Amino acid sequence: MKRVFLAIRIPFSEIINIQTSDYQKQFGFMNIRWVEPKYLHMTLKFFGPTSDKRIEKIRKSIEKALVGKNKFEFSVTKLRMFGSKNSPKVLWWGIDKESELKSLVAGLQNEFDTIGLYSDRQNFVPHITLGRITKVNSQSFFQKQIKRFSETEIIKVDVNTIVLMESRINESGPEYIEIAKFNLA
Repeated sequence: MKRVFLAIRIPFSEIINIQTSDYQKQFGFMNIRWVEPKYLHMTLKFFGPTSDKRIEKIRKSIEKALVGKNKFEFSVTKLRMFGSKNSPKVLWWGIDKESELKSLVAGLQNEFDTIGLYSDRQNFVPHITLGRITKVNSQSFFQKQIKRFSETEIIKVDVNTIVLMESRINESGPEYIEIAKFNLA
């Protein structure tokens, strides 16, 4: 069984490296497990432990869902968090042009439904996880930092492909292995 997910890779750049390093300094008063910039991605669907036979069905479903789907772009435009104000859990980047992405995900989910991979109850929130928060030493300072960085344009991302990935967790952190790449028209 492989731990599988579908994603849009965020291309590594010096701008991303500088920005994420700045966040690490600015949020240094917290315990955060940061995602390495080279591994940044937007998860479109998490499948979890998946057999090779099911991976093949997923691959065919993705191909069907992408027929006639055009490439598009979005910009990373905001810094947000999941969790409550008093108990933040995840620091993430949000994007503009969410409707195109949500349309893509809805089309994919329709195909996944036909093979029994139903959506969870949560609405899809397009985001790029930057780090998982384990402890905040100062809630008020944290909120000021979130507000300070809340609206910003970091990069533009051209979405030409989506990637089916395997996630392997080891002592040094996650490792992502590409299973299949799917091109948009």
